[in-house]
Formats: sequence, structure tokens, C-alpha cells
Amino acid sequence: MDERVLVARLRALGLSSRWQDAAGHRHHVSTDNLRHLLRVLEKEEATLEETPVLPPLVVTEVDRPTPLPGDVLRGSGTFHLELEDGGSLEGFLRAQADGTCRLPAVPQPGYHRLHVADAVTTLAAAPARCCNVAMRAGSDRPRLWGLAAQIYGLRTTHDGGIGNFSAVESLARQAVAHGADALAVSPVHAMFAAVPQQYSPYSPSSRLFLNVLLADPRCVFSGHDITMAMHAQKDMGDDLARLESATLIDWPQAARLRMALLRRLYDDVIAPVPPVAMTDFVARGGDPLRRHAIFEALHAHEIGKGSKGGDWRMWPSPLHRPDSEEVEEFARSNPSEVGFHEFLQWMAATSLRRACEGARSAGMKIGLIMDMAIGVDPTGSQCWAQQDQFLTGLSIGAPPDILSPMGQNWGLTGFSPIGLRRHGYAAFIQTLRAGFAHGGGLRIDHVMGLQRLWIIPEGGAPTDGAYLAFPGQDLMRLIALESLRHEAIVVGEDLGTVAPAFRREARRHSIMGMSVLWFQRHRDGTFMDAGEWSPGSVGMTGTHDLPTVAGWWLGTDIDWRERLKQVGLRRSLRTMRAEREAERIGLWRALHAEGPSVPVPSITPEGAQEVVDAAARFLGMTAAQLVILPLEDALGLIEQPNLPGTVDGHPNWRRRYPASSRPILSDAEVAARLALVRKGREMS
Repeated sequence: MDERVLVARLRALGLSSRWQDAAGHRHHVSTDNLRHLLRVLEKEEATLEETPVLPPLVVTEVDRPTPLPGDVLRGSGTFHLELEDGGSLEGFLRAQADGTCRLPAVPQPGYHRLHVADAVTTLAAAPARCCNVAMRAGSDRPRLWGLAAQIYGLRTTHDGGIGNFSAVESLARQAVAHGADALAVSPVHAMFAAVPQQYSPYSPSSRLFLNVLLADPRCVFSGHDITMAMHAQKDMGDDLARLESATLIDWPQAARLRMALLRRLYDDVIAPVPPVAMTDFVARGGDPLRRHAIFEALHAHEIGKGSKGGDWRMWPSPLHRPDSEEVEEFARSNPSEVGFHEFLQWMAATSLRRACEGARSAGMKIGLIMDMAIGVDPTGSQCWAQQDQFLTGLSIGAPPDILSPMGQNWGLTGFSPIGLRRHGYAAFIQTLRAGFAHGGGLRIDHVMGLQRLWIIPEGGAPTDGAYLAFPGQDLMRLIALESLRHEAIVVGEDLGTVAPAFRREARRHSIMGMSVLWFQRHRDGTFMDAGEWSPGSVGMTGTHDLPTVAGWWLGTDIDWRERLKQVGLRRSLRTMRAEREAERIGLWRALHAEGPSVPVPSITPEGAQEVVDAAARFLGMTAAQLVILPLEDALGLIEQPNLPGTVDGHPNWRRRYPASSRPILSDAEVAARLALVRKGREMS
């Protein structure tokens, strides 16, 4: 392939040979890396059918004309639009000089049916903007606040060592009592029932279904049923009590006991006479739910044969496609196994729905803000069921940046822009609907992936990657449409390397960014005042991937990076500690910019708590319409939930919140801290 052909193929497939980092420096992708990525993309392209004259879904915006391919007409013709509400529109189209014809503006949002000549397609007409904080608050000048929590870390009585949706409802009700209107939670996506050692919530099997380990059996079963099921398992009560008292989650052991308990409950209580509510749920779930349940059963069956069974791409080839006769024969031969996993999804959905309804009924104006991971495990249920719409053979990640000097390969895969277009964005829309189904908001992880994703050959290093373009305008419009239909706000995690125009386009659609304390700085590195924060972004002191306020003040994050040898080549530990010392002074001054100078606290646990209080007060005063205080900072904890760049060196996704005989927000120090946020919000 000569240079001109290479450039043409790169442009046709949306692969970029250059990129610009967060500091404005330009980088070139090696020709060898580009050729390798092209081979994978071209192989994917070759497996797809030829695109029809009109794609299966045309995305547009209300009150704007929609360009259509001119060759759908023979010079001119009529169109007929069946509106979603039962109305219709008709008119005349004429091919333009640029090779297109323009459909007149559609006045109302929705999924409409468009007939042009002999072609038929769905027209997704989106509103200009997503549902926003002002709409949820019922105010033109909203100043709301909320908390963020890792669900698995919450504690309730008899939780078996893993936090659950009932604990979420309890926390939401407590938060409302302190004036909170939102609770952002960690992802609830389906994991792998047969592989409990894989528990990162951002590496799911499917984003269409739920993590059944987060369900509370008490939302379905009586205490008597649960007690009887536990007594049938030797020493289960003692094992569960040990897990519940631990400071770190033992995922394999806790999952094994939870699944054994649920299996006993299913066999003894559910299977003999399935509840009507469950059979209705399964019927509504249709083929997608059935295929997920079949995958879970088949996955466990194949793992039982050997380690290669964990990857469906290594199963016998007849099992590679969910619609094959061999897969259906497996389901017919194992109805109890498939039924068990359908039951688990029903129980999880019932438990989550109660948590969301509890938050809203308690008075939260937004309620739960769910979290959507940027990708899925390529060996999981969603890729198996919708493989034509995913980037098979490629991983996604991030190029080298300030947070990760070596770049990141997340071991996940993402949507295929070619596959999405060919299938009418079906997988994307289904994923959005699953995310919006329960809460009053949706956080989209690595939201920049709507416009471009850093793709890497599977098994390659992050530096082997390049940016792949996505139909960002279509995807943002679909988000706005689904947001409006679900009356839910949208938050985009936009930290890292972001294309210059992306944030502007996201703001136009009311997709809020994230303003995080550590990154709210001027170009000279000084921290911004509270009034300088963007009203259109969600303000927060930190995220699950960043140090807590107390941990940052004490330098615990630097200690961890020293322990794990995660210091970049261009920086030394001495330099990092010296920079942190100067940053402490700068942060403290910013936190008290509106008043007299206050002595800088000591670098001690006691001094760190002073800083946490000041940060909570400052967060409440920022110009952001919505601010979120992580539960770690509300409690003044030192350790962060996740440390990127390591799997086993740090207890990622295993930390539980401190045990207490009282509700978690009832401590006087915590209540006072929440009051600081609330008072800051009440200031004009």
C-alpha cells in the first residue's frame, strides 16, 4: 500500500495519523502502527453488508432540515413521515446540486418512520439539548448538591460482605435529610457470574444488564426464606459474618456464597412457582435478556471444561453466534440454568428500582445518577450478542498524559463506528436506555469517546494506538433524545486529552462536563476561585480515580506511586513532593480567597481534616449548578477507591466504608461537613 492509498484509507475509516495532547504538543503515529490498525478495521468492514441507499437510522435535530442522499430519488419525489405520536407529514423533495436532498425540519422529537420513494428508514429527531439541572430543579438558577458513593463499599446488616441497592436507598434517604438532591453511584453493569475475581465495575460483561451481586435478596424473599436457605449451607452464617466485618471485600469468596444462597432460593422458592412479576419481566426483556442468560449459563459450562472457556471467541465455532442452532439447543437442554440467570436479573432490577424510587420519594430532585462505562470486556455477553457493532480485535484506552505518562490500555473494546451505522445505532441506543432506565441522571465515562477513541491492537501497548473518529454529532443527538424521554440529566467525564472543539459541542447539547478541584487551575498553575468554576459542569472535590482531599494533603497518593514504581521518567519523587508542598499552600489560599488569611494546616491527619472541611465549604460556594461530594471526602477518608495503572498492587474496588452501629451520615463531624456544602449552595 503506497502512501497515497494509505492516506485515503485512513481518511475513509476515520483513523488519524496525528494527535495533540493536553499540553498542546503534536504527535505522529508510526506508519507500522497505522497499517496494523487498518488491517483490523478493514477486516471488520469486509464482514458487513453493503449499506443501503438510506441507512436504517437517520439522526437529525428538531427544527432543522435533514440532508438525505440524493440518489434516494430520481431527481425528485415525495416523502411521507409517520410521527411517533400518530400524526404524519408529507411533502416534496428535490435533489440538490451537492448530491443531497433536504427533508424539511421536523417539529417534534421522537423516533419517526420516513418513507422516501421506495426507501424506508427511521428518523430519530432529537431535541437541541438534554434534560438539564434547571429542568429537574424547577428553577432557572439551580444550586443543587449531592453525594457520590461506591455501592460495593456501603454496609448494611446481613449484606454478605458486598454493598447492595438497599444500602443505596438508605444512603439516599440519609442524604435527603441533609439537603442533598442527588446521589451518584458506581457502575451497576453485569459482570461475569462464573468469574467473580473479575470485579472492576468499569470492565463489565454487558452494559445492558445489572450486576446481580449488588441486589438485595430481601427485596424479593422473606427473612424466613433466607434463613432456611442459609441453614442448608454448612457454616454459611459464620462465613458471611466474617466477610461482613472485613475492611476489604473478598470478591471471590463473597460472590461464591452469595450465588450459592441465591441458587438455593431459586430452586426452593422461585422455580416451583415463578412469580407473575418475574415472568412479566422476562417477557418484557425478550431476546436480549434471554441471550444474556444463555451466555451466563454457557460461559459457566465452557469454563468448566478449561481456562479457554472464559473467552467465547475460543469456544467451538458453532457457539460463536447467539442465534445458532447449537446455542439454542444448549438453552433447551439447560432450562434451569438459563432460568436462574433470568431470575437474577429480575431480582437485581427490582432491588435497583426500589432504591431509585426511594430516593425520589424521599424528595431528591435528581435522584440517582447512574454511571455508564466507556466499554465492555470483549469476552463478555454484550460483545457476544452484538459482535457486529463492536471493535473486535482492538482494545481501547488513552494516550500518554499527565495522569498516566505511559498511556493506558483498558483491556476493553468499544463500539464500532462502522457497525453502529450499519445497524442503526441499535447497540448504542439500547445501552443508553439501560443507563437511563432507573435514575434521574447518567454519567458517561470518558465522554470524549463520543467523538474519538484511542484504539490499540489487542495485546499491544498504549503507545501502539491511534485515534479513531466516531459520528459524534449523531451520538450526542441520540443522548439528548433519550435524556429527554427519561427526564434525566447527562454528565460527561471529560478529564484527560480532549479535542479542542469537543467541550463546546457537548455544552451545546447540555452534556455537562466535570470540574474537579485538583484541575481547576489557571494556566500559571494557581487554583481558581469558586466563582470562576463553570456553571455548566458538575463541581466535585475528586473522583474514584483520584486521591481524596485528606489523602492528597498527606501525600498518600505519592506514597502509593513510590511503592508501585509509578513515577514517570521525567519526574522524581523529590520533585513531586516539592511540587505538592507548593500546591498545598496554593490550594489553601484558594479555599479562603474571600476572607482573611488563615494559617495553613499541618501535614497531619488532624490538619488534613481541616482541609477537608474547607474543601467542602468551597465546593458548595462554586458557580456550578450541581456539585457532588464523594462519600470518601464526606467521611474524611485518606485512601481512594481506585489507583489507575495497577491491578494487584493497590486494593482497587475492594475498600469498604467504615463500619458503624449508626447510619453513615449521622456522625457529628460528617453532618457538619455536609452542612458546609449546603450553606455554600444557599449563598446567592
